Amino acid sequence: MKIAIGSDHAGFHYKEKIKKFLKENGYEFHDFGTHSDNTVDYPLYIRPVAEAVARKEYDRGIILGGSGNGEAIVANRIEGIRCALCWNTESALFARKHNDANMLSLGERLVSPGQALEIVKTWLETPFDGGRHLRRIKQIDQKQPLTTSLEQSPKKKKPSENHESRGQKHGSDKPEAGTFDLLISFRYIKYIEGKNSITFQVDPGLKTPTIIHIPSPESWNSEVPEWAQNRREEILDRIIPKCSHLKCEWREY
Repeated sequence: MKIAIGSDHAGFHYKEKIKKFLKENGYEFHDFGTHSDNTVDYPLYIRPVAEAVARKEYDRGIILGGSGNGEAIVANRIEGIRCALCWNTESALFARKHNDANMLSLGERLVSPGQALEIVKTWLETPFDGGRHLRRIKQIDQKQPLTTSLEQSPKKKKPSENHESRGQKHGSDKPEAGTFDLLISFRYIKYIEGKNSITFQVDPGLKTPTIIHIPSPESWNSEVPEWAQNRREEILDRIIPKCSHLKCEWREY
């Protein structure tokens, strides 16, 4: 397996450790830089790695930065790249099994050196499961024109007298009761109702559970937008069950 590897200054030291690991384990690799911890702009070093993987000159790519976020964003702008930002061996395992990730992004400031090498090892050795996941990978890779929100909602309901009987007026932004969505990411959880949303900060756990910060009952109404005030228990009752797969601690502030 041929590996392309690159980093900015904030990921340089882990890059050197990973290169040693690759050499010791018989992997062929090429270092696209940077070659010191002097400050650089990460797109200049990350994009060439992603382009080389996309051209199939290398089987996989590993990129590093302080958090790994910007590096993953740069890589995923290149057609044919599926770059996963991983923070533990479990995320690396599923990046390969379910997403067939051909690039791995790591944050030197977020994981220990030992964890970084374990993540790399897991990611390199885990095969893609295929099956139902292959269908989804094809959907990811399929080119799609940018659509509007209306085009993305084929079953969007029109206002009706039945809606008005429950207090919803024509043209109101307030969604039908019970209609909501949840966006869960590495750094935040966003609760969405129609055009309205609330974002809760997430501190990803390494050796400790992930912490999700929520306003206390006393501070809720001063922290959230007016549309969500006096609805704390209702909104949290919707969010918390959807996060049951996470090892997390809900911490009030």
